Amino acid sequence: MTERRFPCTPMSLDDYDRMPERFVFTQALDCTPARLFEIFDDPVAWTVWAPGLARVEWTSPAPYGVGTTRTVWLRGGPAVFEEFIAWETGRLMAFTFVAASEPIWTRFGERYRVTDLGAGRCQLEWTVGYEPASYFAAFHPWCRPMMRLALRWFMTRLARYVKTGAV
Repeated sequence: MTERRFPCTPMSLDDYDRMPERFVFTQALDCTPARLFEIFDDPVAWTVWAPGLARVEWTSPAPYGVGTTRTVWLRGGPAVFEEFIAWETGRLMAFTFVAASEPIWTRFGERYRVTDLGAGRCQLEWTVGYEPASYFAAFHPWCRPMMRLALRWFMTRLARYVKTGAV
């Protein structure tokens, strides 16, 4: 099925720290940076630890890197079309929306910074930055606290997932 596409303004790596809406979560994880990136490579894993995602499809061949594309279908909602603007396995990954099937965001991106803590552990700093559009912009002041809680919950689920493969 062909999705409608409403263009989003792509983000640069500099944009993550100055987006109008921004959430940053930091979590120590019981896995190596390499293992975390194996989880990030797995399209099914995303739907387990981030249950707001219904389906993830890599639209570029592996190995993934800068320029890789992916389509993500959100549970009960739109599809988003992503392009990766940073990819340093074990250290950094970032993507930006290039389009969405609904006009919800003007800009949206996520950045994953990973620090090796040694002894089979790492620390993840996850930044979600965006600029809401259309009807979402109008309702966003009331949605923002729920978004923060949902994203924090996703990070907690990821911490459990890296330990056990389940949540």
